[in-house]
Amino acid sequence: MVEVYSEPDVKKIVVVGHVDHGKSTLLGRILLDTGKIPADKVEHVRKTCEEKRVPFEPAFFFDALQEEQEQGISIDTTRVNFEFDGHRFLLIDAPGHIEFLKNMTSGASEAQQGIVMVDCVEGIRAQTSRHLKVLSILGIREVIIVVNKLDKIGYDESVFNKLAADLADLADGEGLKCLKVVPISALLGENITKPSENMSWYNGLPLLPFILKVKEETLDFTTGSEPFRMVLQDVYKFNDKRYFAGRVMSGEIAVGTEVFFSPSGKVSTVSSIETFPQGARQKAFKGESISLCLSEQIFVERGEVVSSTKEVPEVETELSARVVWLAAEPFNPDNEYLLKIGTNEVKCRVEVVTKPGANKAPVTVLNNGDITDVKITAERQIAFDRTLASANLNKLVICSKYETVAAGVVNLKSGRKVETPVADPNVVWEQGYVERAQREEQNGHKGAVLWLTGLSGAGKSTLAKSLENYLFNSGYKVVVLDGDNLRTGLNADLGFSPEDRTENIRRISHLAKVFLDTGFITVVAAISPFQQDREQARKTIGDADFNEIFMFCPLEVCKSRDPKGLYKKVTTGQVSNLTGMSSPYQPPANPALRLDSSKMTTREEVTAVIDLLVENGIVKGDVKVAAIAPQEAPVR
Repeated sequence: MVEVYSEPDVKKIVVVGHVDHGKSTLLGRILLDTGKIPADKVEHVRKTCEEKRVPFEPAFFFDALQEEQEQGISIDTTRVNFEFDGHRFLLIDAPGHIEFLKNMTSGASEAQQGIVMVDCVEGIRAQTSRHLKVLSILGIREVIIVVNKLDKIGYDESVFNKLAADLADLADGEGLKCLKVVPISALLGENITKPSENMSWYNGLPLLPFILKVKEETLDFTTGSEPFRMVLQDVYKFNDKRYFAGRVMSGEIAVGTEVFFSPSGKVSTVSSIETFPQGARQKAFKGESISLCLSEQIFVERGEVVSSTKEVPEVETELSARVVWLAAEPFNPDNEYLLKIGTNEVKCRVEVVTKPGANKAPVTVLNNGDITDVKITAERQIAFDRTLASANLNKLVICSKYETVAAGVVNLKSGRKVETPVADPNVVWEQGYVERAQREEQNGHKGAVLWLTGLSGAGKSTLAKSLENYLFNSGYKVVVLDGDNLRTGLNADLGFSPEDRTENIRRISHLAKVFLDTGFITVVAAISPFQQDREQARKTIGDADFNEIFMFCPLEVCKSRDPKGLYKKVTTGQVSNLTGMSSPYQPPANPALRLDSSKMTTREEVTAVIDLLVENGIVKGDVKVAAIAPQEAPVR
């Protein structure tokens, strides 16, 4: 059995700030006040301070490197584990000196929130703004700002209030939510574990009680509400059983759950959950390291992201990201780099897009500490989460052969540019005499668009034709727009580049809108791999009329069906850019209907769609699905 470690309830917070603003002092004080320092060590530090004729300094409790104590600079990332009021915390002290930005980045990359230390005497410094920017780039979304050394200004409330307002605005400008600005004196231990009499004007919680409150609220909010994500660390084989080992990054997993592996697209069901040394369990939760045993043995490798089949991550070969350059050597656009997300590592090329600010001209030179947007082109597909920050699968690092050269976060918006053609202003829409409502009244039913999306071989065309057959024979006005059919005529000039795929969907959506306006039930069967394109189709057609239906089918099943021989042609090099293989597919996050064609018959699929139409008032509620299609289990 593989050894695993569990820390599901540990709150990880990175502590950053300008050099000498008091981070190490705060962390040393926390260790002292929470009883983590043995009495003999406390006495040793006191004697050392007396011998050196310096004031007692809590930072000396964990400044392990001699160079740190001599220079007064924290050089490495220090990790402080402690308990407060029965809860476990991990504070990561990230150095504030500009020369050690890489160390700060490594500390921030695994944290969930940030504490930003600011000296109330010195106020906001250049590194304060930079640290906030870097935290944002590394996926930190919430910060607690700690204003230190209130004793140095006589606990002046007005000075604190002015600085607190400026700091909150600065954080907001970097896209960070400022949870609280807390005044303290780390050296004297004031307003850290209990309120300070010298700051009676402050009506909030002291620092540690506030951190505890935030942790409890976060647990209440996220428990069971996040999609399940596990990064696969390795696969072990013992006694003819395979153990898929990894860490649960978000959500929870239970025995019997059907799981999806990205980017391979393989599917199986969890037969048991193993932990060490506890043994088998029925459930596992965020933060736990576990091994999954599956009912169907599949071949996958380290780097896969495991999810439920209902909420899967994105898979792409091209990413847009904002990164901070960490290497001493400047960026070289001709170099090949290594992209790391989760446990996956993929060779990639990096192209600098722009530096944020007024000057938007493209740049090719990056030096240590520079922050910029980049386009990353990976050698093969990689799974990530653009918006699920809690799973850390939106965070990435870029490495050269010898070192980490950059770290950052996937941009919330895709880097793929979509240019929608705009009609000449002299072209005027000609409104007909017959309105859609009149057509629907004569038809005896409402119009709608059923947009079937999924991999090649998932069964889109089979379902579309079966729906058309059933609805037509039941007296409904219905038409099918099949993506392949349209590529033989209307879209024959388009290829399979991302830009051409976007244009293909744009044309299909406008054609579907024409049929919709005549009161038809319009069934679109098109792979439509990009979420952005489907959302644009929704806008074109109208949200109320657009029904996205996800034809889910494991890639392995689609490849075994291969109704058009495309998967075979990929392996022989005759076809490139096939969705799911060499080109990405972005599954819908919230489709109106999700159909698993690897398990459902055509009749069951049609029944589910008819139920959707009845529920939305498109067709009558008394329809019965009888002989739907000539084949019960068609070759898709």
